Amino acid sequence: MRALAAALLVLGTVACGSRTYTGVGDVVAVDAPAGAVTLRHDDIPGLMDAMTMRFPVASPDVLAGVATGTRVRFDVERRGSALRVTRIVLLGAAGGPRPGVHDHTPHHGGVVAMVGLRHLEARATPDGTIRAWVTDVWRRPLPLEGAEGTATVDVAGTKREVPLTPDGDALAGRGPALDGREAAVGVRVVQGGEPLESHFILPLAGDATGAANVPAAGCRPPETPGPRCVLDFGAAVTVVTPTPDGDVLVAVLNGGVSRWRARDGAFVVGFGAPPPVVAPASEAPHPEAANAVVLRPDGVEAAVALENRVLVYDARDGRFLRTLATFSGIVRSLAWAPDAATVVVTVFYDARAHQLRAADGAEIRALAVEREASAVAVADDGRVAVGSERGAIRLYPPAGDAPARALDASDRSIEAVGFAGPHLVAAGYDGVVRTWDDAGRVTAATPPGGAVLRLAVAPRDRRVAAAGVDPTVRIVDVATGTVTGVVAWHEAAVWGVAWVGDILATGDASGRLAFWPARAP
Repeated sequence: MRALAAALLVLGTVACGSRTYTGVGDVVAVDAPAGAVTLRHDDIPGLMDAMTMRFPVASPDVLAGVATGTRVRFDVERRGSALRVTRIVLLGAAGGPRPGVHDHTPHHGGVVAMVGLRHLEARATPDGTIRAWVTDVWRRPLPLEGAEGTATVDVAGTKREVPLTPDGDALAGRGPALDGREAAVGVRVVQGGEPLESHFILPLAGDATGAANVPAAGCRPPETPGPRCVLDFGAAVTVVTPTPDGDVLVAVLNGGVSRWRARDGAFVVGFGAPPPVVAPASEAPHPEAANAVVLRPDGVEAAVALENRVLVYDARDGRFLRTLATFSGIVRSLAWAPDAATVVVTVFYDARAHQLRAADGAEIRALAVEREASAVAVADDGRVAVGSERGAIRLYPPAGDAPARALDASDRSIEAVGFAGPHLVAAGYDGVVRTWDDAGRVTAATPPGGAVLRLAVAPRDRRVAAAGVDPTVRIVDVATGTVTGVVAWHEAAVWGVAWVGDILATGDASGRLAFWPARAP
């Protein structure tokens, strides 16, 4: 009754203008066609008590990547008696009574794909034998009685279908012999009347890692003019990171991290599965994707932010090397210092950035900001820029206890920062890309646009690509703030953007990764 009375009080209030409140809760349902989300939320201070309520959203982009069974932070705008959700940020898993282990490691020497709330592991051997195992969300084997499947194998450019039938604890079949270190294999299994399907790169040699949920068709020219070629992962691309030698590292929802050649979109290597972790009893199953991926300056190692862990991989062969750090909250952003000695990390609900020793994860110093640390970047000279939810930036000296310089930027969260030569560039939810000089003065600013979640600095430092909630990507001249080009090809929020030499790579929430030629945009 108290919750109902609070809701009626809010809905009966008539006020001029608008006000925004912030809440935390679990996603109960998503109704994209109606533009609404149902949230089981905690108390929203100043607005309403804890309850389950259906909210309209301000635009379809607010629901991009939002799924049931996840815990989120959200902004609610009250305008008169009307409420609407204007922003949703994924925090982790919703509460639920399903204890278990988060485990994507191969149990049978193959490669594991997560399809919905089930796991599909596939393995190939040089004699042409394909095996597939089906397990539930906690990796418990599912019965194969009545199950059937098909493996589609690419042999010398020709697709060959191999029937898969129950054989012990797996579905198995034998096709033509396979050569080389790896094989491209599509696996489709119907189990319990429900299909599971993924396309794999399966290792044939013991030291290869393989990959799951990779585009079966490879990089193809699009039907509409624009990119040179497009990889369609079928699930949201969350991060795109360039390598020094012309590749990109790509993080995909439930698809892990893989490496691709920018010049032709060819697969290079997949990153191995992260170590399994025990899930709390309150944690429910949920999609998984990296929030950030950064390379050591020499390109040899990659740090991956996966939920509350920072994991380090060999960026050349995809082998897992070590867990750098584990935090109590979800890791938000990463930056690897140019001297390769430290990694800087921000975490949701934490008002400090953490500078860690890259070798062992030991904390060197904590870098405080107002409210909550968001984006982070490290300059060539070692200065560390830390954005905040309040809209300010703290610019810390390379080391020691010298005070930070405070740069006021906006009244909205700073979501992306970077250094373009001596200039600091930052952007966030107000949609303005700003440039500061060494004296801390704003020297250039774009007109407002869609909320910016990612910035990528071009190799010659003159341009940045700004991407985010708006499906368009703006190319901005750092010195003048002029928008010199616009990529308007995507149809979903762009969460990944990177310059690879003069090639621009852009990845969106629908799963498409596009490579743009040097002359465009």
